[in-house]
Amino acid sequence: MFDALPSTGILLLLSLVFSGVALVIGFGLGAWFFGSYLGEQPSNDRSKQRDAELQRAAERAMMASQRIQDHAKNMVSDVDAHSLKVSDISTDLQALTSGSPTEGSEAVFSTISRTVAANNELQSRLEHAEKQIQAQAADLRSYQNEARTDSLTGLANRRAFDDELKRRLAEWQRHRTPFSLLLLDIDHFKQFNDTHGHLAGDEVLRNVGKVLVKATRQMDLPCRYGGEEFAVILPGTDIPAARIVAERVRKAVEAAVVKFEGKLFSVTCSIGVARIANHDDAAKLIRHADDALYTSKEAGRNCGHWHNGTECLPVNCGAPQAGAESDTKLIDTLASKSTIVETMRRRVLEHQRFSIPLSVGYLRVDDYANFCQQYGKSVARLALDSVAVFTQSVLREMDLLARLDDGEFIILLPGSTLGEAKQVVKRLQVAASSAHSTSASQNPQLGVSHGIAELRSNETAEQIMARAKAAVDSEESQQQPIGH
Repeated sequence: MFDALPSTGILLLLSLVFSGVALVIGFGLGAWFFGSYLGEQPSNDRSKQRDAELQRAAERAMMASQRIQDHAKNMVSDVDAHSLKVSDISTDLQALTSGSPTEGSEAVFSTISRTVAANNELQSRLEHAEKQIQAQAADLRSYQNEARTDSLTGLANRRAFDDELKRRLAEWQRHRTPFSLLLLDIDHFKQFNDTHGHLAGDEVLRNVGKVLVKATRQMDLPCRYGGEEFAVILPGTDIPAARIVAERVRKAVEAAVVKFEGKLFSVTCSIGVARIANHDDAAKLIRHADDALYTSKEAGRNCGHWHNGTECLPVNCGAPQAGAESDTKLIDTLASKSTIVETMRRRVLEHQRFSIPLSVGYLRVDDYANFCQQYGKSVARLALDSVAVFTQSVLREMDLLARLDDGEFIILLPGSTLGEAKQVVKRLQVAASSAHSTSASQNPQLGVSHGIAELRSNETAEQIMARAKAAVDSEESQQQPIGH
């Protein structure tokens, strides 16, 4: 009977630890949130309304944090009361040991019942308090999101931009993971506001925000940078791909029509692009993108420029004319070999630390050199793009498709075992069959071979890529003809 007492002590200890941790978390979240707000300064007079909204959100967050602290204090009080009850029960049990077993049997059972009832009561109180703390924590997360979102456009605001830029810069400094920055300014926006009114201007800003979301990837971060200026952080993106994004965004803004109070409006934008480089910090990257943006304005607006570290050049410099057979394709926007290698190295570290599975797929267009020679580079490029399209269509958002040498692709499948990677290959075969069946019979066909490998212990990124490539020539290699 007395052997059950240590478990009660353990329950008390765990309850006290939980309560203390909850108290620290509640106070820490509230202090961080409010302190972060105070550190943000308004960029101009037009941000006063936004700052007032953030102030209210911060105050609500502090109230939620205070409620978490109150719940935690109540939990500590409940545990203290429970401790006193258990202490009294323990004293009664010790007193019973001096009497005869017959005389004390009823008292023993009564004491045991009191112990069980006290434990049940404490458990009920702790569960109720835990639910209350979880509800207040959810409110805190909601207020935090509110403080990181621009209320007009629904995009991330300047605070979220600064945080994401710091994170991407840290990845660049530690792992050399590239990223690019796009700055966008609506042309003659002040004049538009003066002519049509601020409400019409607000509708234009909302519309541009929607265009940015549609014209960028889910992993990108479009932001309301300030006033009529927007920014997009492009992770894992080199200048060639960033230039394509910039031109796509510019055309989308130009083509968009804004409806407001029975009138139709359209605007254009100027864009500046820069890529992170050695010895760059956040301020230097922003300055380069801003210099490129200013160059676009000087060039007559409704255009884009990129900064190469020394000068600003048009984003469409050397680009094909509209309608040319080398128009932008999916293969032009895929991650580069250097990007996939750096990303894979990070995933290898995750595997070593947390045992998260990782698989790699390798795709090779069969006899690609002869295909180019027989049909020409333009046809071969269309074929490569068809491979990229049906491959991308079966991948998850977290997967990464990259282009290696001519006719070769690599697929990064984080969190996937070898068996799960084989299912991806099966889906690729189905997609390839569909592409083949819907192509014209006179179109040239090509074969695609697949190889997969799962990361082994103490294996490097280069080694698993080499095994996936070697698997193409093994018995497990899968081939599928496609058309384009």
